Amino acid sequence: MEFIDGSVEKEQLVGDVAFPKTLLPTDSSDGDLDKLVLAERETLVAALGRHSALLFRGFQVNSVDDFERVVEAFGWDAYPATKGVTTRTKFSDRVYSTNVAAPELLINFHHEMSLRPSMPSKLFFYCSEASPEGGETSLVSSDVVLQRMEQRMPEFVAKAAKLFLLYNMNTASDIEADSLIVINKSWKSALGTDDEAEAAKRAPEAFSCSSFRFLEGGRAEITIGPLNPIRVFGEKRAWLVPLLGYNETMENVSNKFSDGSPVPEEALRIYKEILEENCVDIKWQKGDVLLFDNLVVQHARRPGKPPRRILVSMCK
Repeated sequence: MEFIDGSVEKEQLVGDVAFPKTLLPTDSSDGDLDKLVLAERETLVAALGRHSALLFRGFQVNSVDDFERVVEAFGWDAYPATKGVTTRTKFSDRVYSTNVAAPELLINFHHEMSLRPSMPSKLFFYCSEASPEGGETSLVSSDVVLQRMEQRMPEFVAKAAKLFLLYNMNTASDIEADSLIVINKSWKSALGTDDEAEAAKRAPEAFSCSSFRFLEGGRAEITIGPLNPIRVFGEKRAWLVPLLGYNETMENVSNKFSDGSPVPEEALRIYKEILEENCVDIKWQKGDVLLFDNLVVQHARRPGKPPRRILVSMCK
């Protein structure tokens, strides 16, 4: 293969497999990553299946166009952009900004769009500009997370698998809309209407929700589920329902069992410990391309200092 192995700090071993797998150019390579992908596609896809995440570092990926060519070289169909409660900037047909929340804010672990009927199977991240301090993207194997949950809180996992979970989330208020918070769209901006009756019609399709309720100040409560939090993908399993919200607090987000009982605080504490004990922080370098299996890998964003510019491309 026209790559050599590298590593990142605190790289994990999942079984006997490096997570993530870091690939560097050979001395004889011209660093043209899209051409290397075209030549080695089958080998790279197999490596992704084995390692769940691949970090390409040191290649000549210097622009949005370069990044898009790398994505297209893998040959996967684009995952269509959908309405949601966060803002993304479109750079090309396949390339968007990641969440535009202020870099100083944590974005907690989650599978991208895992609460939708269908979710992107693969995500590409591209570092256009690395944060001068912090701002790492953190990855964790969801299969490992579930194994540790079963070991440390088997009763909670069994109850969640039996009853399923309800996920509740509040949209931004009118005052918060389009600001630099993590969930920054009001129901009006998310649904493209200020008419409550029309919004109520659009919400189930736009948010894949089972309940939609208007609150004061331009907020709305979205309830998704009941959802089975555990899914099996091939030989790997995943815990798909986020338990900790999308930032450092549980403000505007909550989980319940389908019978209305709350998720215990102790379960949330253990879940957070499991994530932190098994994750890998990717300290970005300009030009990095990170590819991972969104079905079995959760990701998060560590707080950092601006400027930081990470772009994303999602595949079916």
